[in-house]
Amino acid sequence: MKKIDEVFPDIGIAPALIVTIVISAALQLSGSWTAMFVAGVLGSLFVRRHRKAFLVGFLGVFIGWSILFTYVILTAQALVIADFFLSQLGLSGLGWLVIVISCLIGGLLGGFGALLGRSVVELVDGLIPQEREKEVE
Repeated sequence: MKKIDEVFPDIGIAPALIVTIVISAALQLSGSWTAMFVAGVLGSLFVRRHRKAFLVGFLGVFIGWSILFTYVILTAQALVIADFFLSQLGLSGLGWLVIVISCLIGGLLGGFGALLGRSVVELVDGLIPQEREKEVE
């Protein structure tokens, strides 16, 4: 049986980051913010270290959400809506803070999802016995 790390190649941080950005943007359009955890897990399949996995998951989801929020700001007046919600708390003019905090929370979801994904891959790969090469007589 092949190990998971043999199925998914180690493509490096930059390509894995691009894959994670695309996956996080696509999953965000589904409407479920918890899918960012899954985006982090899928991004972590393409790197081999925990630090790189967290970085890919965090930055991938953070950038993916930033791109989507930028689009919503430009087309649907998201800052006005965020300002309205903060004005209910007595804080006016800080709508951008809601968007930054949202992107940070999404990034943390992606980063911790990537850490979990990388840990599970290493656990499963450790349980799979290594194939022995057959001796040719």
